[in-house]
Parts: sequence; structure tokens; C-alpha cells
Amino acid sequence: MTRLVCGWLAACAIAAPMVARAQAPSPDMSVRAVIAKTAVYLKEYKEALQFVLCDEATIQDVLDERGGSAAHRETSGEFFLTYLPTDGGWVGVRDIAIVDGVPLEKRDNLRELLTKASFARIGRQLADRNARYNIGSISRNVNDPMLALVILDDKHRERFTFDRRRVEPSATGPMVTITFTEREAPTLVRGADGSQIFAKGDLVIDAVTGRVLRTAITLKDGKTAGTLTTVFTENQKLGLWLPSSLTETYEHTVGRLAEKVQAHSTYTNYRRFNVNVVIK
Repeated sequence: MTRLVCGWLAACAIAAPMVARAQAPSPDMSVRAVIAKTAVYLKEYKEALQFVLCDEATIQDVLDERGGSAAHRETSGEFFLTYLPTDGGWVGVRDIAIVDGVPLEKRDNLRELLTKASFARIGRQLADRNARYNIGSISRNVNDPMLALVILDDKHRERFTFDRRRVEPSATGPMVTITFTEREAPTLVRGADGSQIFAKGDLVIDAVTGRVLRTAITLKDGKTAGTLTTVFTENQKLGLWLPSSLTETYEHTVGRLAEKVQAHSTYTNYRRFNVNVVIK
């Protein structure tokens, strides 16, 4: 919480009584107020965070029912990020350059695709490319650090219920943890067969600014469940709070057989995309 301290000059050597520090009024930390403030913050955030590139490095591990290692993969490359107002969602596209230490010889020209075609038209096709190097039997293409932010978009927010879990102090002011539960279809995420997958999770929000500091979203489809957690940190170069990491955990159980997939991605070297992207 910001504190305003008034200094007084003594007119004589007599000790003056201590003056109480003036404090800024505490922010409204009700669920309604915090969500409303975050919606305003994200409106400006979406306008500021357009056509951004960063470097992404991901480590994936598949564990069997005994917890032993079944597979391991490391990838690195560029990650393109933007917001599509027409679809009411964030879109991230991976341009993976190295897989398990080996540079890829045949790669799509991401810059050419983004500059010559309508991103709204090919966005889904490009997003599906993100899963091509995922390992394990659990099929997934939801590994996007911005996924949970879509919940707060005007086009989707009414389908969710929100509750306040806790309030914690921080150097900049109170942090409020808000839980969310998806109640109505169509859902943000669907199963491979088109079934509705209802999401739940929580958001850690700066109550003073509405800034989102962390998101966690859990998805459950039958015997498969996954949780994705994104941490946002301040990027001074762009003057924005951006994803610094995405941690994923997926579990699938059939009888005595079980598989667990763990993945951790880091995002660094943010910069603006320096060509004109076509969006229609």
C-alpha cells in the first residue's frame, strides 16, 4: 500500500508530537471490484501487447505409473503472441528451432506466414502446430501461457463464477486470490471428440492496479486431467507484465496404468514483431 508521509519543520527546539502517517485508502477487495478492475487493466493490456516475440525454452518429461522416466524432450525457439479482438482470445504461435539439441532443417517461415496470410484465418492452423513436438500419449494443444486470461474477456466472463479465496500483503499492496469455475457452455476448451470441458482454477491479482500476477487453470476430461500455471513478471523493456514461465502437469489413468506429463517453459528476450501482420 502506498504511504504518503508528511514532514514537518520544528520552529523551536521543543520536541513536537509525532504526526501520524497519512495512508492511501485501502482498495475495494470484493470479488466484484477486483474483477472489474482487472477487466479494465486487461483492456489496456491487450492494446499494448500486440505482435510480440520472445524466446521460449521447454523441458518435457513423461513418467510411468511407477514414477519412472518414460520420455524426455527439450525444445527451444521463438514464441509469437498477440490478441485477436474478433475471436476474443489470445493467440500464441511457436516457431520451434531446436529439438533435443538438434536444429531443425525443415521449418515453416513463420514471418512469411504471418505477413502474407490473414492471421484470423490461419490462426487455428498455426496454433495446432504448437503441439507437434509434445510427447506422451495425452494429446493436448492448450499449452498457451495466456489461456486463463481469456476467462476475463468480455465475451467469456459471464459464463464463470468467481469467489475470493484469500488476501495477502505485498510490497505494492494487497494481492487477492480469486477462484473461478466455468458454469455454462460453450466451454473454452473441448475434448478431442468435441465434448465440453469445464475449467476451474484461480487468479492472483494486484488489488490496487488489477494486474494479473499468476494464473492457474485446471481441465478434466474423463480420466485425463491437466493444470497449467503461468507466472507474470515485469518486463522493463516493454513496460508490461509478461509471462515468465508456464508449468504444466497432466495425468491420465486407466485401471492400473497411469501416465504423468510434466512440462516447464520459460520466456525471455521479449521484443516487438518488426513486420506488418495481416489480421482480417
